[in-house]
Order: sequence, then C-alpha cells, then structure tokens
Amino acid sequence: MVQESTCLNCKFFRPEDIYSGRCRVDKATLDHQRYPVMRNDDCCPKWKDAGQQYYIRLGWLKNLKAKTSVTDE
Repeated sequence: MVQESTCLNCKFFRPEDIYSGRCRVDKATLDHQRYPVMRNDDCCPKWKDAGQQYYIRLGWLKNLKAKTSVTDE
C-alpha cells in the first residue's frame, strides 16, 4: 500500500487537533511555539515517512472526532 506524502504521515509533524498540527522539521533552530502550523493534508519537500506513527495518529484523530461529535450533540 502506497501512502501519500502528506503532513499526517510525516516524521516531523505533530498533530494538535483533527485538522492541523505543527511541523517540527526545524526543531533545532525554532522555539516550539514558532513551529509552522500545517494542515493534515499539506505536504512539503522535507517530508519523511513516519512509518507506524501514521496509524497511531489516525487512531488518535478518529477518537478525537468521536469525542467532539458526542460533545456537539
């Protein structure tokens, strides 16, 4: 199965909510509050495969979506 090169399955991406997260590719040079905000489906030339972490993120997002749909009702 071939995965797309999106932020959600990038090693440097840290999700913050169901739509976006922060790119930590420049971790050594930026303060953690200044990491660029990226959407889950964005991509960039610095993409690096996150491996199994991608599936962990999908589970976390699915759980978060379920929780937000319950609180919206």
